[in-house]
Amino acid sequence: MRRPIESVAQLSSAPGELLVAFASSDGEMVDEHFGSAAAFYLYRLSAGAAEFVAEQRFGQEKKDGNEDKLKPKLAWLAGCDLVYVGSIGGSATRQLVALDIAPMQVAEGPEVTDLLAELQQQLAGTPERWLDNILKRKARRSAGGFSVNAMEEWVE
Repeated sequence: MRRPIESVAQLSSAPGELLVAFASSDGEMVDEHFGSAAAFYLYRLSAGAAEFVAEQRFGQEKKDGNEDKLKPKLAWLAGCDLVYVGSIGGSATRQLVALDIAPMQVAEGPEVTDLLAELQQQLAGTPERWLDNILKRKARRSAGGFSVNAMEEWVE
């Protein structure tokens, strides 16, 4: 069994890689509403590989508008690039976007493996505009983080 992680932010990913989470009851298909999701399954994805990284379980929640139930999910997903959900409300969408996480709502419970394969195909070729924007944002964050760290360690 994999060591649990406190937050996706603990992980790193190389340029061109994505950290992608799926709201799923069983890890096989995307079938959960974001706010009431019992679990998220996290993958590190590149054009050539899809690596399962972690699973995080949450208590069963009602779809009742209780904003407090979002906090542990948002805290765990911080650092993720993309999250696939069966459905999601406006408040959760805004909070994910504020964390620089792209929410993707998909209907009819697509299989996680199919979504991973579609993403890999785009990463290997020409990504659609939405995915290209995620990759560009991620590259800007990485470049900014590198320059700040490099400056902090600079010694004359």
